[in-house]
Amino acid sequence: MTFLDSLGLDELFKQHLSWYPMLEQQDAYKLIYQAVMGSEHLLDSVDEWSRNLEMEYAALQADRSQVLFEPVRPDGSLFRINLRAYKAHQLGLARLVSPCMMTAQLVRGTKSELRLTWEAFTQLCVQDYIRHFEDEEIESFSLQLIELDFPAMHHSEAYRRLYQPAYRLIAAGFISSLGLPDEA
Repeated sequence: MTFLDSLGLDELFKQHLSWYPMLEQQDAYKLIYQAVMGSEHLLDSVDEWSRNLEMEYAALQADRSQVLFEPVRPDGSLFRINLRAYKAHQLGLARLVSPCMMTAQLVRGTKSELRLTWEAFTQLCVQDYIRHFEDEEIESFSLQLIELDFPAMHHSEAYRRLYQPAYRLIAAGFISSLGLPDEA
């Protein structure tokens, strides 16, 4: 995703804000980071990645009320698949591992694209297309990002506490391989 692909970025954030009204600028940045750079965790070890997913998945309660797929890119090519909602479909974790691994290997942007996309987002905020953040908050946070060279980040403490995120990234092209019913 580049600056030119930012058309629809405001609608994407409005959708996420409807699901997560307490989303903070750090969470907005994480969404943009994932849209551009993909998974923040490099896949050094497939076995370790799979074990971590298995442990997290085993501890989760199934929740069909959660949104199953949250768009990460305005063009609909990349999603977060919510693990609790997926678990409610009782399809097993094995079907999910390969598509998420392939997504992690395919989605790799550049810091330049990330910087441009963040700038597009901040402009949408300043111009009141996204009315959630104060201009000073975004400016201060942007200066920190520049100073730190646009690093990977976790969700904010408030987001983690309120929404308990548990998801993985999946490319749209791999969703059909999950074997979900059409109404999912």
